[in-house]
Amino acid sequence: MEMNDTGSSAIRNIEDAADRMIELLSQLFKSNTILISVRGVSSNPLLRMFNQEELLGLDTDGSVLFDSIGSLILLNDNRPLLVSDTHKQPASPALDFIHTQGVHSFIGVPLLTEDGESLGTICLLDAAGRHTKEDLDLLGAMAYFFTYIMNLERKLEDLEQRSQSKMDLFAMLSHEIRTPMNGIIGMTDLMMTTEMNEEQQYYMEIIESSNAKLLQFLNDVLDFSKMEAGKLFIEKEPFDIITALEESVYLFSTKAFEKNLEVILNVDSEIPLYVLGDAPKIRQIIMNIVSNALKFTHAGEILIELKSLPVHREEIGIRITVTDSGIGIAQDKLKLLFNKYTQVHQSSELHHYGGTGLGLAICKQLVELMGGEISAESQEGTGTKLEVTLYLEKYTSLPSIPFEKDVLAAIKILVVDDNQTSLHVISSVLEDWSVAVSSAQTAGEALEILAANNDYDLILMDKDISGTEATELAKHMRQLAPGRKLPVILLAPLGTNLDEETKAQFASIIIKPIRKVHLLNNILALLKHSKPES
Repeated sequence: MEMNDTGSSAIRNIEDAADRMIELLSQLFKSNTILISVRGVSSNPLLRMFNQEELLGLDTDGSVLFDSIGSLILLNDNRPLLVSDTHKQPASPALDFIHTQGVHSFIGVPLLTEDGESLGTICLLDAAGRHTKEDLDLLGAMAYFFTYIMNLERKLEDLEQRSQSKMDLFAMLSHEIRTPMNGIIGMTDLMMTTEMNEEQQYYMEIIESSNAKLLQFLNDVLDFSKMEAGKLFIEKEPFDIITALEESVYLFSTKAFEKNLEVILNVDSEIPLYVLGDAPKIRQIIMNIVSNALKFTHAGEILIELKSLPVHREEIGIRITVTDSGIGIAQDKLKLLFNKYTQVHQSSELHHYGGTGLGLAICKQLVELMGGEISAESQEGTGTKLEVTLYLEKYTSLPSIPFEKDVLAAIKILVVDDNQTSLHVISSVLEDWSVAVSSAQTAGEALEILAANNDYDLILMDKDISGTEATELAKHMRQLAPGRKLPVILLAPLGTNLDEETKAQFASIIIKPIRKVHLLNNILALLKHSKPES
């Protein structure tokens, strides 16, 4: 139910809190309908309704439903109320009415001031009768948290007090909630290592996922409260921008490979080793964008690029681009992408996206706070590209990889990878080092190239070539180069477990996503040992 803007900053803040509470409750409970009613804070009531599955009738004016539920709480002396079965409770007009709307059971808790004054109610309605005493206790705790915010809002007298107090509140809540949450996460991790049946494993996975969502929610709200209070400042310290990008991407790589997604890094060699800037905030921007790409990509790839730009006001220009092959965004919703508390994707039967809708809004504010720009391009069904442009002060002129461009001149390398983007990126990097590169996307194509010319210095081969076992392909390749030891480097996704027999088939193993410096060091080391010194 929509509310008219009264112009009161207190009401706007409470509306935001109600929206966030509705979103969090919808993730914690499976109830068909969630209601929040707040009265007495302004001349207009604040009413919020969320239908999870749209199973209830609700064919009347929503305010009638709010009034009926509210009257049940009032008649219960403003105490929490659980009605397991509307058929079995003593008859009353309110019970009869909500029963006609398809409500089998409901729980409701009052919103009370410190003086015991009633400000409204939070209620959960269900058609299947799934509510329990534990649900009532949890809803009561959430109502206490929500009431705490409302009580605080009513006490604040000016904008500075409001901003500072809210930031302190969120910091306190974040700290107080994190303490038990860390215990829950630790015990969950321990439980995941024990022997469990399939049903128990499923429940533990839900707990683990819920822990992550709640922590992300806390982090996002705390960050945004700091921004709105003007308490977030940009620091300038020397840091390695390439390492910051690569380490941030690696945090998500294992999960991406579990979804059978290819994660590709493409870093410009012209970027200096160290720059001056706020490393933690730049990492946060990168992780938010990569996390977003991972959430909405179910097949294909995620390409993360770091490119240098022309010098701007004696600063180093860099552009971070994250391109995915995910579900994309409709053009009419693309303009909403960086708005706070906005979801541009609807959950489906296969995928539940959730989230606070704050991640990219925080990115936008951080980027603009650093004097940069962020933009997005997308097409529904084909993927999304996000670009972040930043200008940072140069700290040193040392290059990120201290080698000449012709460091691998006169070297011949065959690259085998069934992902076209990955194949192109690896080949381009090698060509920048003056390598004579041949490339193949299939095992058959690679064997044909070797059969025609087997004088390659080494081979770079992806672990997963469609329909071909890597170790078998490596054996066939060596058979085509008899009389010499042909070094084969295996490119394996982060988190891959290889047995000793498999490892023995390869001269070296490089982890994907590939870091340029790792690639170059591996090649140089192999060439040094496979060729006699001049």
